[in-house]
Amino acid sequence: MRKTKKIIAIFIAYNAAGTLEKFYHNFPKELVDEIILVDDASKDQTYRLAKKLGIRSYRNSINLGYGGNMKKALNLALDSGADIIVDIHPDGEYKPTAIPDALEKIEDGFEFVLGNRFISRTHPLKSGMYFWKWIPIRFLNLIDKIVLGVNLDDFHQGFRVYTKKMLKKLNYSVNSNNYLFSFELIAEAVYRKIKISQVPVEVSYTGKKRGASLKNSIKYSLGTFKVLALFILARLGFKTNLFL
Repeated sequence: MRKTKKIIAIFIAYNAAGTLEKFYHNFPKELVDEIILVDDASKDQTYRLAKKLGIRSYRNSINLGYGGNMKKALNLALDSGADIIVDIHPDGEYKPTAIPDALEKIEDGFEFVLGNRFISRTHPLKSGMYFWKWIPIRFLNLIDKIVLGVNLDDFHQGFRVYTKKMLKKLNYSVNSNNYLFSFELIAEAVYRKIKISQVPVEVSYTGKKRGASLKNSIKYSLGTFKVLALFILARLGFKTNLFL
């Protein structure tokens, strides 16, 4: 794969100065051709540290939001000739040990690979996830699985591998600029019949890095139901920008 496909890892960063250096040193740099970090107007020294570490880095002058930052990072990677893009956050929640398996899935012909935290029913709990988050996430995943009709187990996690082939089929520029971006991308990929697979991913939830607040979690969950409703309507013939 490495001889014919260019692999770029993107680090979506916001206030990641406390975790970036350790994450970068542990990252399997031999598996990728390049790393691009996009700092979303952090209030700490994320950008300066990234430059010091020798990472190709960009800093947004204003906060674009998670989805807005993802759009910029994906465009930068594609403009740099990426055939495969590894999306992993440098906050240390997701461990890069899943990358080799994900790249193997791409080698096998899949266009989009998601991480799966639920290797066993309690795995995220053992890794520090709050129980009050585990329950709704499992419920959301079940609803998503039924509505989208795909055999996937974790639609709301932070490790993904995209192919250029897949991204060129989707108009992700119309996606949300918030955290719904990634779920919208999954729903769009299913709608476009893109080949999706999943691989186990190890996680570590510690300190402040234990996911969104209850308020933001509720807001996000309601947003996913809207995306599912638009998906159903599109299947019935009522198109929207997300599902053309």
